[in-house]
Amino acid sequence: MDPISFTRPIDEHYVSTGLQTALAKAFKQVFAQNFEQSIQDLLDYGCPHIGSKTVVERFSKQNGLVVLRRNNTSDTLMRIIYANWSSMGNKRGLAFLGFVLRMLWGKDHFQIIRLWHSLEKLKEYPAYLSDFEKPNYFLTSRIRIVLDKTVDANEVVELSPILRRLVPANIVVKVHSMAFDRDLGTTSFAAAITAKPYAVYNFL
Repeated sequence: MDPISFTRPIDEHYVSTGLQTALAKAFKQVFAQNFEQSIQDLLDYGCPHIGSKTVVERFSKQNGLVVLRRNNTSDTLMRIIYANWSSMGNKRGLAFLGFVLRMLWGKDHFQIIRLWHSLEKLKEYPAYLSDFEKPNYFLTSRIRIVLDKTVDANEVVELSPILRRLVPANIVVKVHSMAFDRDLGTTSFAAAITAKPYAVYNFL
């Protein structure tokens, strides 16, 4: 949002002496240094996505959304994500989760997999989950987010807890990162997961 001139009355006020000019200049300088940005931020609370970076980050945190620490793109991405979050209302779901993941890491670097479970093994749920639909399997409320090796592992760890808040409460989310497979190499733990992505956050 374009900043409002809070000192406009002083700017447009006729001054006839050097003392008045000096006082007006001093007031504007003190106001600009100590109050102007804070008051502008308060005005932007009505439309946070077009406010300053401080406002966008504050409202993103308040709503449990992604807060990025990238050098060049974090401000723009947080604005876009918050604006869409606000506009979608109760229509948020897996589509919004996919939108956020595309904004963060690009469409070719993740998968959202709906999980199925054996109907015959219903009493042992969720021990018999499958990534694919099979005969006598039912669609569960569980999903797996798989991130490829190019996704920054540090961001995965930092943002994984937030991803669950982007879906309805009945959806159980697991986040897997292929980057941890690569880092673990051929350790006994890596062998135990047989080349499947490593779960960096499990919301069971």
